[in-house]
Amino acid sequence: MLRPRTRFTASVYLLEGQAGVWGEGRVVMVVSAPTDAPVRVGDEVELTVGSLAHGGEAVGRVRALVCFVAGAAPGEQVRVRVTEARKRFARATVVRVLDASPDRVEPPCPYFGACGGCQWQYLAYPAQLAAKHGILRDQLRRALCLPDDALDALVRPPIGMRDPWGYRNSVGVVADADGKPSFRHLHSHATVAIDHCPISQPGINRALAALSAEGVAGALTIRTDADGAAVVLVSGERVQTRQTLLGASFRTDGAAFFQVNTRREARLDLAPPLPGEWRPEENGVSMADILAATALRGLALTGRETVLDAYAGVGTFALLAAPRARRVIAVEEVAVAATDARANARALGIENVTVHARKVERFLPALAERGERIDAVILDPPRSGCVPEVLAALMALAPARIVYVSCDPATLARDLAVLAARYDLEAVQPIDMFPQTFHIESVTTLTRKKGAA
Repeated sequence: MLRPRTRFTASVYLLEGQAGVWGEGRVVMVVSAPTDAPVRVGDEVELTVGSLAHGGEAVGRVRALVCFVAGAAPGEQVRVRVTEARKRFARATVVRVLDASPDRVEPPCPYFGACGGCQWQYLAYPAQLAAKHGILRDQLRRALCLPDDALDALVRPPIGMRDPWGYRNSVGVVADADGKPSFRHLHSHATVAIDHCPISQPGINRALAALSAEGVAGALTIRTDADGAAVVLVSGERVQTRQTLLGASFRTDGAAFFQVNTRREARLDLAPPLPGEWRPEENGVSMADILAATALRGLALTGRETVLDAYAGVGTFALLAAPRARRVIAVEEVAVAATDARANARALGIENVTVHARKVERFLPALAERGERIDAVILDPPRSGCVPEVLAALMALAPARIVYVSCDPATLARDLAVLAARYDLEAVQPIDMFPQTFHIESVTTLTRKKGAA
């Protein structure tokens, strides 16, 4: 029984874990600690954590408050130190693991815990994939009010790597006070001097070792070319590299984005994503190949369609779709990337792609106003997802199919909740582009509802 004079506060907000969830798992009401006894920064407490949340932290409770714990694995009992205390939640870091999960492993990187690049090196890789699958399902459950059986049918098992290390083709470093190449600290702008990175490709690590011995000044980007050779780019410098995707070669300017996970592996476990053409058992396959093949398969092109590629980058999806479509309209606001896309089209001999260096949120509404017929759309927005103007224009254009490539499950779920008014969700395929981190990439296929045109 509560004492009559004890004051409690209640907050309603979205939560990543399952505890305390009512009504389809969308809204969480948490009764916080009494206002006369709040948890304080610096407190050390023991607790048992549940699932991992979007953002990479495990969810537990400390003195009735929801507590997000960095460095804990699901099911572990841990002693934690509170680093942030608010009315509705707290954050903490692990001081000592009291009862370890069988999924806990020793991080191989000597910089893990200080460097901000990786969050989950302490988790066995199968547990990382399971956590990403669960987080994606949970975000979709909240936004779309889907029951478990519908989620089981919709969200496919994640496709992961055989060897989840040495995959990155690009890293950015800054010089520390001693002129050593450094990454940023996990929780600040402080620097962490490094001479290698276990999730980066060998060419990058050779460059890091050399730069560590020679010294650096300012900010640098190190990229590997398609042949694995490292190219060091000074901030603001225009140097081109090349990458290969599904057998096609793409030029990438130093300022333009390209998928970072391009290391190929032998993958006899994968069926050919595009029958009769590119075969992974013959060429090896990267996670970027799998992502592109999954997106192309979702478009289900027959050669008669007009395809819109929004947020087109250097033209990877547009140019890979072009041989299977009547024409492709590519839209990319970064001018250097749009220039690369045009150059890539010329180099590949593709003539049915037009590239527009425009903002998607301005181009699509204009396209809809003109009454342009679009049969299929591929979206690959930034982590912030699509702005309302883009979603409204998509609804007006009413393509038969939409393929949404997402790197953030929360904004994906938000946008799908809007599109679900006129589109059915056919499949959501998680693809682990970023092992050892909490980042979740996925490809969602949507088909227009009957009568929604």
